[in-house]
Amino acid sequence: MSAPRYARLAGKLLAERERVSALPPAPDDRARAIAAVQRAIEHRGRARRRARWIAGVAAAAAAVAVAGGIAHQVLRSRAIASSTTPAPTSVVARAGEVRIVGHAVTGSASVVSAGVEAALAEGRPLAAGDRVVTGPAARVLLAFSTGTSALLQEDGEVAIDALGASEQLRLDSGSIELHVARQAPDERFVVRTPDAEVEVRGTRFRVSIVPAAASCGGGTVTRVAVFEGVVVVRHAGSEARVAAGEQWPESCAVASQAVAASAAATPPPVAHTAPAASSGSTLSEQNDLFAQAMAAKRRGDEAAALSGFDRLLARYPRSPLAENAAVERMRLLRGSDPVRAAQAARAYLARYPNGFARVEAEAIAAKSP
Repeated sequence: MSAPRYARLAGKLLAERERVSALPPAPDDRARAIAAVQRAIEHRGRARRRARWIAGVAAAAAAVAVAGGIAHQVLRSRAIASSTTPAPTSVVARAGEVRIVGHAVTGSASVVSAGVEAALAEGRPLAAGDRVVTGPAARVLLAFSTGTSALLQEDGEVAIDALGASEQLRLDSGSIELHVARQAPDERFVVRTPDAEVEVRGTRFRVSIVPAAASCGGGTVTRVAVFEGVVVVRHAGSEARVAAGEQWPESCAVASQAVAASAAATPPPVAHTAPAASSGSTLSEQNDLFAQAMAAKRRGDEAAALSGFDRLLARYPRSPLAENAAVERMRLLRGSDPVRAAQAARAYLARYPNGFARVEAEAIAAKSP
């Protein structure tokens, strides 16, 4: 055998002898040893928990510091951007948000916002709480992002009470003609007056405020004329359904005349030549075409304005804006081409014999060479 092997055997024999000859520990020594081991285990556990807590606090502090630094940097970047980038002139509608833009069709109008009155600038965004006021010769188009359009007539005042799933206008004076885009089941469109409420889900109608008459609807100042679709009128605890060609209250001659005048002004259906006007997308396009043509007129670009009105009339002959487009086109031609202006005036009178510009059209037609 080699020397290392003998050494290993000798060491093994000595270790076995030592284990056999060692005496077992006394009971007190054993208890003290166990207690010491327990204390050591507890001390190690407390040390580990303390270390974990310190590490957690440090990590949280680091996270707060990093977040604070990021927030500071973001706020600083926003401040720099806001100081160097001009504020937008219009508000972009988010998903589910309703936006309204005002266009002065004729004359001048004003907007009252947060108690401050100012002239209605072309294409001004309007918000809930705003009021639009028109003078004796002014008309304002309210173009909704949903495709709805509302034309406030002369000497009128309308307030925007609410926007969103529930759209509410309040007519305090004058008359307003609306073409409401089709509503979803959970949406509402309501026009309130001093003594009534008119609700629709997609139709064309007019609401007017007139002097009270005891012989008409028990003295109500509200008049409703429906041209397309159906509306519901609520008044004095009762509810009435008013269909196309009808008026409310039924006993009022003024409302009947309004329906008759509008029926005479509305051309017969054009088969397969124009998209359905009840579509929200086509209503939006009609609003855009009219607004672009009016903007061209204001900046003095007569050719672009005439082209815009012509496109609107060709694509949407039954649009609620068609009469206004025809009148604007006639007025533009009056100063540059008297022959075409007279032709446009005669076409207007044939199509809208009781239109709001009838007297003006007759005067232009009478000056025909």
